[in-house]
Order: sequence, then C-alpha cells, then structure tokens
Amino acid sequence: MDDIIDNEEVDEVTKATLAESAKSASKPAIDHLPDAVEKNDMGDLELLAKPGDKIVIERFATVLSHRPWLDTKTYTIETIDAATGHLGLWDDDLHRSATSNFIQGVKAGYRFKLPGGRNMQIGKRRRGRPPKNPTGAPTNSKPVQFDANGVPIPPRRGRPPGSKNRDRETIMAEKKAKLEARKKKA
Repeated sequence: MDDIIDNEEVDEVTKATLAESAKSASKPAIDHLPDAVEKNDMGDLELLAKPGDKIVIERFATVLSHRPWLDTKTYTIETIDAATGHLGLWDDDLHRSATSNFIQGVKAGYRFKLPGGRNMQIGKRRRGRPPKNPTGAPTNSKPVQFDANGVPIPPRRGRPPGSKNRDRETIMAEKKAKLEARKKKA
C-alpha cells in the first residue's frame, strides 16, 4: 500500500516539475534591457525611472524553496517612494493598480528593467487582430495627385464621375434575365 502512495506522490511531483519547466520555457528574455535599479555613491538602491515611465518587472515565487518564475510584466509607474522603495504601478494589460518594492524586490531576486524601444510590450499580448500596417502608410494606397498650383487633390469617394444611374426598367430587365438563366440552369 505504501508503494502505491509513494508512486502517486512521485507522479504528482513529476507533473508539477514538468509544468513548471514548461512555464519557465515561455519566460520572455529581458537580459538585453537596461537595468532600472542601480546603487548610488552611498550604496543605496535607487530607481532610474520616474512617474509616468514604463518598467518591466520579472518576479519569482519567494516563499517556495526552489523559487520558480512567476511572471514578467510591463507596468506604468504612478508613484515612487525613494526612501522605502515602494512603487505604485498601473498594469496596462489588466487595467488595474499594482504595487511593488524595488529595494526588497532586488534583495528577493526580482529584476527591474527599463523597456527598450517604443511600444515594446513584455508579458501577455493584447487580444484582438493586430494592425494591418503597423509601420505607417498603407501599402496599396494610390500616389497623391497634385493640381496645377501644387496643392494635393484630396481622394474622392463613391462612384467615378460620368457614371449614370440606371433606370428602373433596365434594372427589372436585368433581374428577369438572371432569373431565367437560373431556371434554365436548374
């Protein structure tokens, strides 16, 4: 009986280890980003960001002995208390407030980084369809036309000039012809 229990416990531990390693494999790489926390001349930790800036935080489970990776997210800094290290944060993905502490976090093994480029998102991707042309101008747009004075001509919408409306009799005759063609085909 004890062997059965031991095997079940081993299976659960193995499953948990496999799940944890799969989660760690999806961890985003932030090593290339510049550090957001540095030591000053006095040896104290100071944050290089200011309120309104973005910050990337990689967190680990500090209460577990093997300290597994929890998440890596981008936050917007709302408030900073430099003396205690307390950060008031805004989670852009979940649209809610969050808190952290850069002094205690560094001691616990958290990593605080400054985001690299513009619109660089670390963590979960946003839902929905990505933009069709994220680089800017549409790829299939017509070149801008200019008039004699060099002023750009705004693009026109709708039917091209010179095309006329069809009268009611023409429309009815076309519908009849389509209907008869369908009857012949059937």
